[in-house]
Amino acid sequence: MNNMSLFQSAREAKEFLVSRIVEQAQHEEAPLSDIERKMLYFSETDYPLANISAVSEEFDRTCDQDEYEKKIAHLVRRAYKRALQKRDGEYEKWWSAIRLLSKQDHYIVVMIRKAALRPRRDRLKLLGAGVAVVGLFICLVFLRIYLEARYGIDFGRYIPSRDIRQFLWWAVLVSFAIIYCLLRWFLGGRRVDDFVAKSLAGLGRTFNRSK
Repeated sequence: MNNMSLFQSAREAKEFLVSRIVEQAQHEEAPLSDIERKMLYFSETDYPLANISAVSEEFDRTCDQDEYEKKIAHLVRRAYKRALQKRDGEYEKWWSAIRLLSKQDHYIVVMIRKAALRPRRDRLKLLGAGVAVVGLFICLVFLRIYLEARYGIDFGRYIPSRDIRQFLWWAVLVSFAIIYCLLRWFLGGRRVDDFVAKSLAGLGRTFNRSK
């Protein structure tokens, strides 16, 4: 990802992020109040709004800070998810703005951190790691089956205990569970569930024919 900022100033970066959060709130038909919107500009070191101190005082009197931060973090996650689906440089703008604002003390960064956003490449690495782990275990299982059938090797002699054998099978099951969750997160739950259902149905038909 390019380290050069796409924004000329922190204010410009903040305006971009605030506009996306406000847009997401409107998209969910739960628009932010005037105070909630203005608090997105709050900063201990930089005051882009002339009356930000008064806004902060009113916010403390009328709003629950924890609930507000959860609400904004939710909107950030949803808006970011929409940005990932676009191809007009929106994703790059998000991370350019976040990197720039993270260098200073801005309240909006607190909510962005609570949203726990991940860059695209991090998600791909996570998915790749899960696929690699599951693939390795599957290969080991099939290698064992092949060697036992082909050469009559009794792998029970090479495994120190029954506990280790049980651990290996549990590791396979856990690996499948991990990759299933990662695929649901990365590709979407419905698509993955449909694929799993079709695969299991196909395996069932194959097994019945082999009887």
